[in-house]
Amino acid sequence: MKEQFEKDEIIVKEELHITYHFSILFTILGSLSIFLLLSNKVESLNLFIILLSITAGGLPLGLSGAFLDYKFSEIRAKNKKVL
Repeated sequence: MKEQFEKDEIIVKEELHITYHFSILFTILGSLSIFLLLSNKVESLNLFIILLSITAGGLPLGLSGAFLDYKFSEIRAKNKKVL
C-alpha cells in the first residue's frame, strides 16, 4: 500500500506544472500597496523608494503567491490523475 502511494506521489510530481499567476499578481499588489504608502510619506520619488516598495511588499507577497500556485497546481494534478 505504501509503495503504491509513493508511486502515485512521484507521478503527480512529474505532471506538476506551476503557472505562477498568483505570484505575479501578489508581487504587483504588494509592490503597489507599499509604493502608495511610501509615496504619501515622502516628498519625492526616487529609485530607492521604488526598490524599497518591491523588496518590502512585492517579494514577500510574491513568495506567498508562489506557494499558492504550487498547491493549486498540485491539487489540479491529483484531480487529473484521479479522473
